[in-house]
Amino acid sequence: MSKRHTNTIGAKLKGAVILGWLLATPFLIIALVTVLLILAFGFYEGRKAYWDSKVKEMCEKDGGVRIIEKVRISQADIDLLGRVGGKIGVPIKELAKPNAPVYAELKITDLREWNPRVSRSEAVIRRRVDKTVVARWVIYARSGGDFPSPSHGTSFSCPDLKAITSDLQPLFIVEGNS
Repeated sequence: MSKRHTNTIGAKLKGAVILGWLLATPFLIIALVTVLLILAFGFYEGRKAYWDSKVKEMCEKDGGVRIIEKVRISQADIDLLGRVGGKIGVPIKELAKPNAPVYAELKITDLREWNPRVSRSEAVIRRRVDKTVVARWVIYARSGGDFPSPSHGTSFSCPDLKAITSDLQPLFIVEGNS
């Protein structure tokens, strides 16, 4: 085989290899970006799952309602307190009517301030007449920590507010009820 013929075949092979790489490059970039997106999504979801399990763990230790002393109220007092989902509510002090028999003082503590945010909310419920603490409730919550997107972030709390409201009902002894 002549040297000229070998150079032509070599040049054609070299051109084919370069053309192959040029055609494969977009697919390789797409594959790399896909792998990176999957890894990033897995990181965010894993971190959320971790903090949700921590929230559950903290909730099991001291979350929920603890009634210390029951409170006698009248039917008129129920109107002063209001209702939440058909149940007797306990407004926070700043929003409570001045003659409401009880009110809640809320304290929120950030356990983790940044994405995801984890907090502990504790309310002490006081009898207005003597400022005695008659009950308390604690909620733990995680908000955010999602894969970046234009949609709203997710959250998780324990226990949920409906459970808190239900668990607070035994606090009240409604006079005039049988």
